[in-house]
Amino acid sequence: MGTAWPPYVMYDNERFYGMDIDATQAVFNKAGLCISFIRLPSSARGITELERGFIDILPSASYSEQRAAIAYFSTQYRREKMRLFTLSTMDEVDDLSELFIQGYLFTANPGAYYGEELANILRIERFKDNYFEVASLSQRMELVRRGRVDFLIEDEASGIYYKQQLGYETLRLHPYIIHDNGVHFMLSKGAFSVEQIAKINKAIGAMSEQLKVIEHKYLTQRTEQLTQSPHF
Repeated sequence: MGTAWPPYVMYDNERFYGMDIDATQAVFNKAGLCISFIRLPSSARGITELERGFIDILPSASYSEQRAAIAYFSTQYRREKMRLFTLSTMDEVDDLSELFIQGYLFTANPGAYYGEELANILRIERFKDNYFEVASLSQRMELVRRGRVDFLIEDEASGIYYKQQLGYETLRLHPYIIHDNGVHFMLSKGAFSVEQIAKINKAIGAMSEQLKVIEHKYLTQRTEQLTQSPHF
């Protein structure tokens, strides 16, 4: 079965590694299903290829009704918090629209789902120019570091891990949480039977502690440290 790797997964000479790679391999091995990973440029492309039947599995997927129309969803295998990484203001806000109203610029992954709050904001015409989609996580982080945009929207666990791996230590974690939700496997409706989905869900349930260990492995720095001003 072909599995698209999430765009923030690291790779080296076609060797894929990262939190969701480890979790996916562990779950599908437990379920007795063989998988292989295919590199795709973005989440948007991954969803397109899943719908076309080119791939069978898309890890690290947030649930939405639109996505559920084209794929099955496993039970959640971890939770994620979508957060703001920044060098700009650390002032607390009551809602995300306050930052858009102040004119701050945001970058995010094409095709990713960040919850209804952001989706509703982006339906407002005057805010669309404040939001830029860039497929490469390293490029998104570089845009923030260079001051081209003010905020990177990213999964907290992935952002913490890869900002260290890629050398973007000055990025801080803004206190506002954009979206807190479960993460699932999107499964092709043409590739999986009800029995196979049951095996995957059973594997996730049986491996809850192991999956927590995998996640902890990539959380190499306390979240609280990221909320502090960097030292120069």
